[in-house]
Amino acid sequence: MSCRVLVVDDEESIRFTFSAFLGDSGYTVETSESLRDALDKIAAQSFDVIFLDILLGRESGIIALKASRESQPNTPVIMVTGAPEISTATEAVRLGAFDYITKPLHQDELLRQAKLAVEHKALVDKQESYQLRMAAVFQSVHEGIMVFDEEMKLAEINDAAVKMLSCGVSLKGLSPKEISADCPPLGILREMIEERCEGDIFRLESKTGAGNPLVLGLTMAPLTGCGGRELGTVLVLRDESMPTKRVAS
Repeated sequence: MSCRVLVVDDEESIRFTFSAFLGDSGYTVETSESLRDALDKIAAQSFDVIFLDILLGRESGIIALKASRESQPNTPVIMVTGAPEISTATEAVRLGAFDYITKPLHQDELLRQAKLAVEHKALVDKQESYQLRMAAVFQSVHEGIMVFDEEMKLAEINDAAVKMLSCGVSLKGLSPKEISADCPPLGILREMIEERCEGDIFRLESKTGAGNPLVLGLTMAPLTGCGGRELGTVLVLRDESMPTKRVAS
């Protein structure tokens, strides 16, 4: 399946040239000569890269850039202009443009920019897909999971942990000290979390935020990145309050 490209420019010669160069290289190209048509296409279709003129007659291509960033944020937008200004380029990049190129543009440079943009989108899409899969796993497991960042602030907590602890408050972004004030079960773990202890703890007796008895099994482990850099701590909670059912022989 070929990559889809949208070329937005009010000059027919530019649209024709971009379409010819990109089409000959295997891209599927759509064009728009006006801001209104560009907005309609961006709303109705997905693209792998958009080449967008900064000026569309008396209208600004920045409007289409903003629309693209909202509806298809992974799609790289390359701004095109014949009269570049530093302030315009800076504004476009601030609003999320992938790059900024000037007319006249040679075929080799156009194809190089298209290739870079498509590769960038493929990488971003892959990362997003991975994150979504990991989020699904994170929320589907029965164990409670709490992830603390480098500053020992709670970065993530899954639904199982929220239900298990019954604290009834938003704990994300809090330090162990702040959490212990709102969440009794973790109050007795504050020192261990702050010291970044590792290993397993069995049958830690406490109470839920609702005051019910709670017996936890715990595992604490460092969250490490490339080169062994420590990025935080992961705390896995297991509710051992309920006795295990025996299977009749």
